[in-house]
Amino acid sequence: FYKAWHKSKQKAFTKYQKRWGEASKASEGLPMAAEMERAKKYCQVVRAICHTQVSKVKIGQKKAHIKEIQVNGGTTAAKVDFVTGLFEQEVKVADVFSQDEM
Repeated sequence: FYKAWHKSKQKAFTKYQKRWGEASKASEGLPMAAEMERAKKYCQVVRAICHTQVSKVKIGQKKAHIKEIQVNGGTTAAKVDFVTGLFEQEVKVADVFSQDEM
């Protein structure tokens, strides 16, 4: 999120990372479970931030594309559970879109 990361103080997401680390050490269950429950209770729209794996496509580009994708269908709790189930996992285009859909 920095234009010149090498010249910056590199403080992006450090507070969030610290909070996540403390939550994972303190509780035996899922880290940040309170945040997930808060999202299930108060949120109406659930979106996932996804990125491409440019290293797998040999196009000469090094920077990944970042996209925010809205999750539709079901209750808010089901949407949050669906998105948290996909954390740090690879999702193929064929799993999301059918042939000639776009």
